[in-house]
Amino acid sequence: MIRSYLKIAWRNFYKRPFYSLINIFGLALGISCTIVLFLFISYHLSFDTYHANAKRVYRAVTELHLPDGSIEYDQGTPYVLGQILKQGIPAVENQTVLLEKRTFTVAATQSGTTKQNLFNETETVAFTDNNWFKLFSYNWISGNQNTPLTEPYTAVITADLAKKYFNTTDATGKTIRLDNKYNVTITGVLEDNPKNTDVQSKMFLSLASVKPMYPDMKDFWTDIGFISSKNHVYVLLHDDQSLKAVDQRIPEITKKPLEAYGGVYHFHLQPLVDIHFDNRYSGTIAKPLLLILATIGLALILIACVNFINMATAQSLTRAKEIGTRKVLGSTQKGIFWQFITETAYVTLAAAAIAVLMTALFLPQLNSWLQLPLAINKNLILFLGVLIVLVVFIAGFYPAVILSRFKPVNALKNIISNINPTSKLSRGVLIVAQNVVAQVLIVCTLIITLQVKFLKNANLGFNKDAVIMLPVPNNDAAKLSFLHNELSANPDVKNVSFCYRPPSSTSDKGGTIRFDNKPWEKFAVRSVIGDENYTKTFGLQLLAGRNITATDTNATAYLVNEQLLLKLGIKNPEQIIGRQLIDGDFSDKNGIIVGVVKDFHIHSLHDKIDPAVIASKSALYEYAAVKISGQHQSQTINAIQQKWQVAFPQNVFEYHFLDEQLADFYRKDEMINKLIKTSSIIAIVISCLGMLGLISLITVQRTKEIGIRKVLGASVSNIVGLLTGSFLKLIMIAIIIGTPIAWWAMHNWLQNFAYRIEITWWVFGLAAVVALGIAFLTVSIQAIRAAISNPVKSIRNN
Repeated sequence: MIRSYLKIAWRNFYKRPFYSLINIFGLALGISCTIVLFLFISYHLSFDTYHANAKRVYRAVTELHLPDGSIEYDQGTPYVLGQILKQGIPAVENQTVLLEKRTFTVAATQSGTTKQNLFNETETVAFTDNNWFKLFSYNWISGNQNTPLTEPYTAVITADLAKKYFNTTDATGKTIRLDNKYNVTITGVLEDNPKNTDVQSKMFLSLASVKPMYPDMKDFWTDIGFISSKNHVYVLLHDDQSLKAVDQRIPEITKKPLEAYGGVYHFHLQPLVDIHFDNRYSGTIAKPLLLILATIGLALILIACVNFINMATAQSLTRAKEIGTRKVLGSTQKGIFWQFITETAYVTLAAAAIAVLMTALFLPQLNSWLQLPLAINKNLILFLGVLIVLVVFIAGFYPAVILSRFKPVNALKNIISNINPTSKLSRGVLIVAQNVVAQVLIVCTLIITLQVKFLKNANLGFNKDAVIMLPVPNNDAAKLSFLHNELSANPDVKNVSFCYRPPSSTSDKGGTIRFDNKPWEKFAVRSVIGDENYTKTFGLQLLAGRNITATDTNATAYLVNEQLLLKLGIKNPEQIIGRQLIDGDFSDKNGIIVGVVKDFHIHSLHDKIDPAVIASKSALYEYAAVKISGQHQSQTINAIQQKWQVAFPQNVFEYHFLDEQLADFYRKDEMINKLIKTSSIIAIVISCLGMLGLISLITVQRTKEIGIRKVLGASVSNIVGLLTGSFLKLIMIAIIIGTPIAWWAMHNWLQNFAYRIEITWWVFGLAAVVALGIAFLTVSIQAIRAAISNPVKSIRNN
């Protein structure tokens, strides 16, 4: 029986190749796009789930409850909190800490040579203890897994670092030198980190190394108020303990240590598997966004299924005699039903095979486009199997039911118009639903594109163009002075400033202030640290007072922004000049406000502009910001490198342009825009394929009618209008339904940005014109062909 079904399915395929190919190609596009979205979603959902203890590991995070009622979230917690949790809560089985280090210069000697090679490690180095490898799963190539980080100046590195430093993974026992100061022994080598982890440290230095390397960090070990975003405390709970119960105990055991901080700090635990998705604590992507992408994938499959359903029901007239004959010869309704299900499965399997092939071919380019390591994996096989079954029954069930119910006598006479009076209505509803999806995606694409463009071109309140950020390995005054003088002597260098960060960055450095000897304010103020050339280099606009000078060192003079004046209730910038200010982030030193600068964006445009102070503190300088001319850029950068390496001969020269760094703020938004834009194009193509197939069937079924109308005097335009009018009406209905849905979706999405575009009417108008134009072109081509055909031949052939 199955063999017979397959034979008949193949015959129907090659008897109607045009319609079969439309179905297969439409389904293949939908399945291929759904596969990509599945790979994208499953990749993000897999983050850090591979650890054996993934369900029992939690990260401690901080909430700062400010007196003004606002809450600030920080992924970092004090080192001592781990000790308090382990000692005070029996449910905590173990704890560890990860102290991230921004950058190190590593010197290593490869086997068989005597020359030391220098490597720059940026945000890949961290301090931790032996417990780290008890909480988290790593594959060890060599080394003692139980006590690798017991002694000071020891480290465990990944295989890629071992190959980079020593040209071999056999690195245990070898020595590297950090910042030309510390000799560190490698005690273990790990396999490379998986891509799906948020902990991308490749070098783990022993926590016991912190004290001899940074003897001034005394508060780090004992002060519960020593909170840094670079310090992460993790705990392992017993199997039978709930997160809620442990979280309830934390305020009790931290109450006494936190008394000195006035109830500002609140700690709680965050599941390891949720870290990737919580934007409050620097998560990468929110789960609701993944849900939206999953919905888009489902919608693409459904509109591809709609094509199949419409084509199958529209072909009912041409297949009526076949069904009647088979019923007369003994076929049952059940047998015919499964015959059509088999035909659907045949088409679906062919489409799935093409979709997998398309995905495999384009995945490398797609990964480059999205900057992701997506790969076809075993999970895809299970997903594809489930998807094929769903598509077969979604696309095949309704046509199979309708066609299998034809009565033999009526089917043989081709009298089927009254058998299912709702079939035409059903096709119309499905076409509307299909185009609603396309219309929503078109509007979403337009609005997201406009928002991303706005983000990239918005006025940030400072000049980001042609500014090079150079890391400075240390803050030696003589070296910084030498570098400044040497760089300033270059005619293509306009300004040089030493700073902690550029005006806009991911830094949340800040604290509270006392203004004019009044009580401490109830709001937080961001700290911007730079020298006297900071405002000139970045083009910050001075509204009142003067700039800080070379003598205004160590936060004795402050610049403030307009937002701080607004918070303090001061309207005239001149009124704040000369007033006293104590900033808690600058060691509570008493300083004078010397100037007011125009507001500038301290973070990305996702966030509002915060009140801020600018002060000089040389001990915190981490970058040299170099403003260069637009000409001779490559020669200028080479000259800068030569001078930089004279100042820091034991370090690796690296740089990046500020505008490229700021563009990274919106990389996720761009990626989502690309995914939705591609989905929109595919949805339009699938919809057009469906309309092309339907108009082709309709013109075939109405060939005689068209011929008679032409004989009676109907013009080509009359015929085209007759055939396309019903389709365009359905598209208009889809536009009317899709417009408010798209507005609602985009209105909610734009709430994620403190600064955003306004949704204007022309976006919906343009989307409607695009949808109608594409639909008209699709159906009119076939309609015109039918309208200009010879009416005599049409009537004779029918």
